[in-house]
Amino acid sequence: MLKRTRWVVVGYGLGATTSYFAARRLRRTAQKFAPTEVASRVGATVGGKARTVQNAVSQGRDAMRHREAELRSSHHLTGDRRHLRT
Repeated sequence: MLKRTRWVVVGYGLGATTSYFAARRLRRTAQKFAPTEVASRVGATVGGKARTVQNAVSQGRDAMRHREAELRSSHHLTGDRRHLRT
């Protein structure tokens, strides 16, 4: 009975320790590939090109929203009609 208890405790301890280290490694890897981290790393290695691309994307999105608002007002549309099916 004592052998069995000892091996259950050892197995539980090894499983808990392995799970902790695996979760820690996974968290670090996920954080490394988060969008803000990737942009900052690319910006640091490419010489600020990532910031330029980020600004261009932001300006494009603003222009898209502005044009959509113009079209909606000219066609007298209100609300989001993408989810309606005919």
